[in-house]
Amino acid sequence: MKLRDLAAAVGGAVSGDGDVEVTAVADSSSAASGALVPVLDPLRLADAETGPAAALLLGNDAPPTVKPALRASNPRLALARALTLLHPPRRPDPGVDPRAAVEAGARMGPGVSVGAYAVLGAGCVLGRGVVIGSGAIVGRDVTIGDETIIAARVILHDGTVIGRRVILHAGVVIGSDGFGYAEEGPRRVKMPHVGRVVIDDDVEVGANTTIDRATLGETRIGAGTKIDNLVQIGHNVRIGRDVVIVAQTGISGSVTIDDGALLAGQVGVVDHVHIGARARVLGRSVVTKDVPPDAVVSGSPARPHRDELRQQAALRRLPDLLPGRTPRRPPGEEP
Repeated sequence: MKLRDLAAAVGGAVSGDGDVEVTAVADSSSAASGALVPVLDPLRLADAETGPAAALLLGNDAPPTVKPALRASNPRLALARALTLLHPPRRPDPGVDPRAAVEAGARMGPGVSVGAYAVLGAGCVLGRGVVIGSGAIVGRDVTIGDETIIAARVILHDGTVIGRRVILHAGVVIGSDGFGYAEEGPRRVKMPHVGRVVIDDDVEVGANTTIDRATLGETRIGAGTKIDNLVQIGHNVRIGRDVVIVAQTGISGSVTIDDGALLAGQVGVVDHVHIGARARVLGRSVVTKDVPPDAVVSGSPARPHRDELRQQAALRRLPDLLPGRTPRRPPGEEP
């Protein structure tokens, strides 16, 4: 693809020779002729200039370069689009592998691909262009929307609803029972979970993440939400649109997370908490009460981030207040 055509496709502009051919995206250490090298760190520009790359991907404010460049106001977004164009994902050929097990009553739209040892339960419905990876299990009465990709070893329990263009990575489990029990003296009596999980359009769920079915009603993941690897989402959780949840986060039952919120890595959320729209929960925080919209919280328990920073600073000074200790002074300060 000519650089000028790529620039037009990703919403950028060309400086230098727009007729240069680019065939792949690569970093400067592995670039070959025909490579487009992204330079998101200005300190790496010199190395990229001296390498064999055909062209560079830069921000609009980057200095002039000898090599041709694709420049964009949002170079990271341009990189994502360039990767999609130059490295399109491999899609298996349509058809059902003869080693797959398809129960009577399963329905498939045009262009569906079903891998080896996959299982399709009775009453499931697969939309146009759906990909079912090897060893995946699609339960009874599951619905999967057009162009959704279900990777290897994913399990979709009975009654799950998956929207269009969803990506579920390897090992995801959707619709297993939530962790709920009633007490009978010292015993725990299992609470049956008879609800379902609904995942809306354009959601991506990382490897080995689990999303539990509702006790009653729905556990729901809103459109455009992105969930990292190794996340646990409990029963009856409701997550809005375009939420980001990073790895190793655990969300207890009946939590509500509104549109555009972000939960960083290793966050814990106790049950029945409400996290407001566009709120930011910083890494390793434990959310024990509601978080207002647009708030930034951190700590255990989570509190406004500025308050947490002040408390941490005060705790660092605590040893100097103990009896018999001489307070430390900044270098150069007179006693």
